[in-house]
Amino acid sequence: MNELNAFVSCPKHLELLLKDELLSVGATAVAEGLAGVHLTASADVMLQAVMWSRLANRIYIKLNSAICANKKDLYNAVMGIDWAKQCQEIPRTVSIKFNGTNKELKNTHFSSQVTKDAICDQLNDEFGIRPKVVKSDGHLSVYMRIKFKQVDIYQDITGHSLHQRGYRGTNTLAPLKENLAAAVLIRAGWPEAAKNSHNLIDPMCGSGTLLTEGWQMACDIAPNLNLKSHALFSWIHFDSHKWTQMMLDAESRAAQGMENFKGQMIGVDHHKDSISQANDNLANMPHNKRISFQYQTLDKFRIPPRNNVIVCNPPYGVRLQKNYLSSWIQLKDWLKSKVNDAKAAVLTPDEAKGWLLGFRGTGSYALLNGNIPIQLRLFDVNKDSQLNVPEGQLFALPASAQMLANRLKKNQNNLNHWLETAGIEAYRLYDADLPEYAVAIDCYQNHVHIQEYKAPKTIEPKKALAHLNQVMLAVQSVIQPKTEKIHLKTRQIQKDNDQYDKFNDEEDRFVINEQGRKYLVDLEQYLDTGLFLDHRWLRHEIEQCSTNKRVLNLFSYTGAISVAAAKGNAAAVTSVDTSKTYQKWAEENFALNGLRNRQHEFIRADVMTFLQRSKAEYDVIIADPPTFSNSHSREEDWEVQKDHSDLINACMNLLSSEGVLYFSNNFRKFVLDSDIKEKYNIEDVTKESFDPDFKGSKIHQCYRIKHK
Repeated sequence: MNELNAFVSCPKHLELLLKDELLSVGATAVAEGLAGVHLTASADVMLQAVMWSRLANRIYIKLNSAICANKKDLYNAVMGIDWAKQCQEIPRTVSIKFNGTNKELKNTHFSSQVTKDAICDQLNDEFGIRPKVVKSDGHLSVYMRIKFKQVDIYQDITGHSLHQRGYRGTNTLAPLKENLAAAVLIRAGWPEAAKNSHNLIDPMCGSGTLLTEGWQMACDIAPNLNLKSHALFSWIHFDSHKWTQMMLDAESRAAQGMENFKGQMIGVDHHKDSISQANDNLANMPHNKRISFQYQTLDKFRIPPRNNVIVCNPPYGVRLQKNYLSSWIQLKDWLKSKVNDAKAAVLTPDEAKGWLLGFRGTGSYALLNGNIPIQLRLFDVNKDSQLNVPEGQLFALPASAQMLANRLKKNQNNLNHWLETAGIEAYRLYDADLPEYAVAIDCYQNHVHIQEYKAPKTIEPKKALAHLNQVMLAVQSVIQPKTEKIHLKTRQIQKDNDQYDKFNDEEDRFVINEQGRKYLVDLEQYLDTGLFLDHRWLRHEIEQCSTNKRVLNLFSYTGAISVAAAKGNAAAVTSVDTSKTYQKWAEENFALNGLRNRQHEFIRADVMTFLQRSKAEYDVIIADPPTFSNSHSREEDWEVQKDHSDLINACMNLLSSEGVLYFSNNFRKFVLDSDIKEKYNIEDVTKESFDPDFKGSKIHQCYRIKHK
């Protein structure tokens, strides 16, 4: 028989396992691809793959490739296939899946319609029959893939994904797909362990997918023995006699497999509905008393003393709705107290949960559960593999991350008394203290805001990514925030108003308290959060000196300093900024503090234009300009080093004779103009302008300026 070219699809990261599996059923020419394996084999091998593959999704038989730049090319390419010869008889139904676009064919639905028209026109012209179009598993199932100007035409001989074994009915939240479960078991070494009649244990079994797939492997049950598929049974190369014999052989192997397997397979879960579903699923396949699902809590769950393989898919994502981490901590405690010696394979949403379990890993694999990136962590459960958890941490860490964890604990201990006595809920815990970990870590109540500085060119991207991963591990072990309350941003060296540009469309707004003041912060939408933590000292200073004063806050951002002035009983506070968004935010901060009244005003204007036009006099002025700005409200770009003299002079023109100007900026190479130094009384207050969490920082410079 002529050999056929095919592409056997599978979930990403399973390609190597699928390649080995296809070789085991008789394939000889196989090559890994992206999310699948390219295969050249006979129709008999294709049928064996359908029957026995535990990892494949679909099998696509390659029919042709053609140049395809537009609708006409596509129609002609499809018409070039003799569709009647691809099926046992004239297909009554057809299903089409189209993937990809190009310059002319921009819509996959339109391309599917063109494909359908070509197939139906051909069959109608030749036989007077137009097959009915169905969503899936048509007697003729066609898969089309276009990239640039080439279209590949395939016949899908499975009709639906082979991971749908047919035994599973209603499922728990976020069920594990059967072929992913099979991959977990293979990575865990279960096929070899099953030959020695070891036990398979799932302490959080849910609807039982891992154990059910493990049972099929242990008893040599063909995963697709009961496959129902119009696409397969209508395929021109499908041999019903051979398929029937394959089914008989598979049934014989299963009967022998169940007789040979002497191990136990035990799944428990503390949700009664999950156990009920697991038993319903089990009832849909051959089984005996060696596999069981029980309603039980982990603290009462006992397993055989030896020869155990533990597999587990603990809750995460949609399945983790409350009692954060409780399931993981219960699993950790159970492994340490109830398991003497075992091999374990646990699916984790991130590396931190793997370390949380408390055992030294022997291997890890990246996987995808649907669209959710996950990791499979392998480890031995015994005393030698247990990790010692340092004091003040949720879990042990690799040595590289432990160095950062130690610094976080030290910094936190140094700040705790000050934070409590000063009434501060938002502070900087770490700012690139260690050269390897170039991040800033800020705590906002129970949220953690991590800003990654751009790595130097000398640091390879892979190394920088590894360092960032270690930062995440240390933060989760020491600070212990919920995963959804970790906010990670990459902060590069700013060349314009980057900190004011929208970073994310999703809000995460809440109120924090600072020394009696309330501020609305947003840790997701923008690069900055709405509150400059390094200016806390200045806010306190302004509150103390603003009583009955007229205060002008320039470049007012979200009005945090303006709030401080108003809280200090300023006679009037004027806030000037070009941003409509931040002016509204400033007004919200005033309302939050109960400060809305007529003497406080918010002006949206270019600062220099405002200063030139204003005739008012102020007792306190604050100017904290950006290092660089190319705002549309100005004809020329703003640079603080070049333009600060004009700004300071304009401010001093509006400052009362006994007034004070606080001028600050974040340009690290900033040098105050000599003419300004001679013209005014200048006091450099940079060192005292840092609270304990910024002690030794060079994040800003601050000056107190008065008339001579």
